[in-house]
Amino acid sequence: MRLSLIEEVFDFALNVLVINQFASAPAYNTGAGERHYYLASKLAASKIEFNIVSGGVNHLFEKDPVTNNLFNEESIEGGKLIWVRLRKYKPDSFIGRSFSWFEFLIKLYFLPVKKRLKPDLVLVSSMSLWSAIYGIYLKSRLGIPFILEIRDIWPLTPVEVGGISKNHPFIVLFKALEKYVYKRADHIISLMPRFDLHLNNTIRTKIPVSWIPNAIEPGLLKADANESSIFNSDRFSIVYAGALGYANSMECFIRAAELLHKKPIEFYIIGNGPQKQDLISLAFNSNNIRFIDKMSKGDVLNILKQADAGFISWMDLSLYQFGVSANKYNDYMLAGLPIISASNIPDDPVCIANCGFRVPAGDAEKIAEAIQKLSEMPQDERKLLGENGKNYVLAHNTYDVIAEQYELCLKQVVSTKYG
Repeated sequence: MRLSLIEEVFDFALNVLVINQFASAPAYNTGAGERHYYLASKLAASKIEFNIVSGGVNHLFEKDPVTNNLFNEESIEGGKLIWVRLRKYKPDSFIGRSFSWFEFLIKLYFLPVKKRLKPDLVLVSSMSLWSAIYGIYLKSRLGIPFILEIRDIWPLTPVEVGGISKNHPFIVLFKALEKYVYKRADHIISLMPRFDLHLNNTIRTKIPVSWIPNAIEPGLLKADANESSIFNSDRFSIVYAGALGYANSMECFIRAAELLHKKPIEFYIIGNGPQKQDLISLAFNSNNIRFIDKMSKGDVLNILKQADAGFISWMDLSLYQFGVSANKYNDYMLAGLPIISASNIPDDPVCIANCGFRVPAGDAEKIAEAIQKLSEMPQDERKLLGENGKNYVLAHNTYDVIAEQYELCLKQVVSTKYG
């Protein structure tokens, strides 16, 4: 059903309760988790209000929100951020993060839902799936629709990326939880384009699925930003900007740099993560690799637009048969960079947008060949690839675009529920 047809019969305000333990806002400089913050501002004109409940402790925060009370409200355009006071945990402690998931879930039951928030719909965004139990509770207690948003597929991710046995008690428990919450959702929003294949492999119940990818706010790329560059104008610069975790498979990037050490090419790695020190050690003898600490999304974008190319890589895992939705694609495309993607995923955005080259995952030699080929291309041809990516992201992956998709999805779900 088209949005215009729904709007003819849908003329009341819609109050959406968003449960996302790792939601954030630009003021806290996480570089992630800002999806619902931006959607709130975009959907305000459509009479859709977002009350976003998030954890007041997040290992990605550079600045902590004020959490003097159990629940702490912060006004934003289009709704509120409600910070739940939580205990701090060590970023590298899986036990600490797991405890935080349960603490967040328990405290959700003290939210003043009926008296103050009065939602028409509850949307729970993973991670973690434990919060979905509260969404199911509200569905039963208040008789409102429950939408589940899947940003990462668990427990498949820790099994394939982390190497945890599928027979581990934690994984068995999580698999049971996954089936339980999938079956009870009225609708599922996925950031991965082929998630429906995983859903059909997991449960027999037919649940409607909408693919709404990650997005970017074009206004973060400032035309009048400081033009002083960190790059050497006499050398071709290729940049990776993002998390440095095992799934990102960055060893192949460093090995490619070693293969090209005699070429006028420099490699930049911007970001932090559990693998950073290992990567620095691996690159110890390389003089063409530079590591830069994590920075704000706006600063990253304005550095990227001065580079010559962007790089992204993935492990060769069956997990990625369901697609990916990494913010890095959007960052590189908005900055107008041609991209080299080392992946075996179907429907790689680089191929769809025709904005660079895709090479086999983990193949350092093929990566090096692609980087050299791109560096030797005429500048106007590289520019065309970058423009292809920028046109694609502006047409498909901005918050203005996905806000329309969200509005259609939310109103369809509510219309189906209430007739």
